[in-house]
Amino acid sequence: MDYGVNIMPFQYIFHQGRLLFFLLTSPWVQNIKCSYHELRFLVHMIKYKIGVQMIEFNYGKFRFKEVDSDDLRREVFRLRYEVYALEFGFENPYDFLDKLETDEFDDHSVHFVTLNQNDEVIGTVRMILDSTKGFPVEHASEITDFKDKPEPQYITEVSRLAVSQNMRRRFEDGMHGVESYLPKSQGGVSDISNKNNPDIEKRQKPVIILGLYKAIYLKCKQLGITHMYMITEDKLFHALYKFGFVFTQVGACVEYHGKRTPYATSWDTIEKHMHQNHPDLLEFLLFGMDSQYRPKFLS
Repeated sequence: MDYGVNIMPFQYIFHQGRLLFFLLTSPWVQNIKCSYHELRFLVHMIKYKIGVQMIEFNYGKFRFKEVDSDDLRREVFRLRYEVYALEFGFENPYDFLDKLETDEFDDHSVHFVTLNQNDEVIGTVRMILDSTKGFPVEHASEITDFKDKPEPQYITEVSRLAVSQNMRRRFEDGMHGVESYLPKSQGGVSDISNKNNPDIEKRQKPVIILGLYKAIYLKCKQLGITHMYMITEDKLFHALYKFGFVFTQVGACVEYHGKRTPYATSWDTIEKHMHQNHPDLLEFLLFGMDSQYRPKFLS
């Protein structure tokens, strides 16, 4: 499998503390009236916009990259409109007359795409950064069981995962295209109920989803983000778990465009789980990564 990564060594222009000191002592900043939370978000965004390299790599026959242009953002919103509004009715298509599905969190997010060999967008996901708007999952559900929850600047929420209808393996596949990889007992379409059965284990990996989650992993490492939220249907939770991305339920299931459950995890948890149970997938995540970001337990 081609893991070719096209990213330069991840280096911040400023260390977070030095950058914050610069902001607090600069005369032009002192004339700006803003809250501590708003200033912290400003630091976060400057680190994102200036101090890190854009993510781009190849995996199999696809290219994965961080969205870096207005045209590519429009293609992301177009795909989301087709999947979330037209195909599955998750959103009302009449709310998006321009046929671009967007919301108030997009300007506070890092977006990623999967491109096919014709440079067409066939998959997308976003990671929402800490901002004054908070995280959608915290508005939708009461978070009660998030143990060792860090400060919000170290958390991202992963959402708006979508795969083009042309790339889903079966008619029964949902918007994430994971049903083909799961038994019926976990919301999939396979007749095989035993997850340890070699017939189900030999199924091809969901390359689009794994590639998008690698992009999120690399960007989190760049930004110093250690934890993730998601609120989703159970079958995506099971599919991610199957391929080493372990999440823990942190609140009650809610009615949120259908039944959705809030989950959280840390990259440390995922790395250690993959090291023990999916070493090939951990190798995939780490391939091309600057040594300063590798898990310390592998040193």
